[in-house]
Amino acid sequence: MTGNRVVVTDFDGTMTGRDFFRIALDFLPASFGSYWEEYENGELSHFDALAAIFAGLRCSGNAVSALLEEMTMDQGIPAAFKQLREHGWSVVVASAGCEWYIRRLLAPLGVAPVIHANPGIFIEGQGLVMQPPVGSPYFNSETGIDKAMLVRDLLPRGTVVYAGDGRPDLAPSLLVPPPQRFAKGWLADELERQGEPYVRFEHWDEIARSLTQ
Repeated sequence: MTGNRVVVTDFDGTMTGRDFFRIALDFLPASFGSYWEEYENGELSHFDALAAIFAGLRCSGNAVSALLEEMTMDQGIPAAFKQLREHGWSVVVASAGCEWYIRRLLAPLGVAPVIHANPGIFIEGQGLVMQPPVGSPYFNSETGIDKAMLVRDLLPRGTVVYAGDGRPDLAPSLLVPPPQRFAKGWLADELERQGEPYVRFEHWDEIARSLTQ
């Protein structure tokens, strides 16, 4: 699947400026915010919270495309992928979000990493229908994809770097050595709170520059 030098990266908020679920919540009635609150209170799984929010997008395909644009992809990604590849690194995207929009956003950039995410499809009138990846070797009912399980699987094969920004990224990030742990947002704040060293980044292409200098 990959070589012996692998960058495992989250997608929403890590390779993009914003998480899709937060953009969806801005678009949807305020009542949909309760799903995320229930997740934060431990009353709903991460997967179920996102699935409920995404299902509320009963809008047109054009409207969803406009929402995706608000995620603001890091425009340095194509050059970063090339730089990493030239230095022997491969990239694996590990996301608790939906594979449908990940592929839609990465395809125009001309990059094709291995992707482990929750399958789904947008259907006008039904919303973005996300399903659990029950056939994945990294399936977990809480988030869909168990990122820590993926990292544990890759570690014996070589060098693993992890990059993320949210709650599901904490466990996998702690599995790699601090110089190979890239964080921003909530993840960076939590690592600091725990006294765990990490490398802070704001834009995804900074990771490539750090690893190839």
